[in-house]
Amino acid sequence: MTGLWAPGEHVFPVEQLDDFLRWAWEERASDVSFQTQAPALIEVDGRVRQATSAPLDNTTVERIARAIGRETADGVLRSGRAVDCGHAVGLERGLDIRFRCNLSPVQVRHGFGINITMRLLPGDPPTLDELHIEGEIVEALEACTGLNLVTGVPGSGKSTLLAAGVRRLLEAGAGRIQSYEAPIEFVFDGVETGGASLMSSSEIPRHFVDFADGLRASLRRRPAAVIVGEARDRETVEAAIDAADFGIAVYSTTHTIGVANTIRRMLSEFPEDERDERGAALIDMLNLVVTQVLLPNPQPQGGRTAVREWLVFDADLKAELLDMRRQFWPRRITEALRATGHGLAVQAEAVFAEGRIGARDLARIRASHGMAGSVGS
Repeated sequence: MTGLWAPGEHVFPVEQLDDFLRWAWEERASDVSFQTQAPALIEVDGRVRQATSAPLDNTTVERIARAIGRETADGVLRSGRAVDCGHAVGLERGLDIRFRCNLSPVQVRHGFGINITMRLLPGDPPTLDELHIEGEIVEALEACTGLNLVTGVPGSGKSTLLAAGVRRLLEAGAGRIQSYEAPIEFVFDGVETGGASLMSSSEIPRHFVDFADGLRASLRRRPAAVIVGEARDRETVEAAIDAADFGIAVYSTTHTIGVANTIRRMLSEFPEDERDERGAALIDMLNLVVTQVLLPNPQPQGGRTAVREWLVFDADLKAELLDMRRQFWPRRITEALRATGHGLAVQAEAVFAEGRIGARDLARIRASHGMAGSVGS
């Protein structure tokens, strides 16, 4: 089988783990996976491929877990808890390649097993221009106000888009910006700020117990903006709304697809009898919701194309939404997406016409988001 890492032909040499990760980086992998009783895998341009011939036994994967996480990582996993951490591998000239890692216990044929997923992090945050972000999204991000959400499935480039937006704020001299991440993904030390911006990054749970705790601290520190790795529970959503209401611009991500679904998902964290009140507060604070999906380019060109759905919540749209019952919000949001042409299906049609995605992916987007205009319909 071609395209395999040669040293892993018979057994995986854990002492050469960093060599394997450098090889994966050279292969342009975005993700690396290890699992008990399976060969190592890498993902390139959204396609998973085998990276070693030999399956990894439990002892090997436990040793990898200890090398990536900490010496007690396998014990934590056996207790039924996941481990989130970072890992860095040195290159020449003092450069590093960095990974965001998740270690989770799994069931395998002979009992307990471990899955390790490592996502490669870019060295420097890209620019919005390099990502070809649409002008209206750029303007909304630059406004540095309200609640701004970048959504999508894992691996869809949410954090990268958000980092590009943060870079623009720093370069524009937005002031003090604080981020709370698990783990810290991008380093902004090389961004030219002209002395008018300061980036402070904190890691969850090393520096703060959770995202909500970090956000509450920001209310006392009064930055211009805060970056929240993920709005994934009631406490974080509530704290994000409160921070935006306090005049701090909030930028965060969620694992949703579609503008309306994002709002529905965030409100689902609250009890039913609180959703009208919290929903009104959410709409009042919203500035921008962007959904991004990454679709493979047709062969042989390779690579992936980002397709986005977005909606800017201006004063008129907010007033309309707040003047109607919450149950009608998805319909009104769908109408707004149709009117602007910023729905996912319309954007997919445009990139398909340019030959950047295939017919099968376009059909899938149409089926999920086409005739209805939005996942929120």
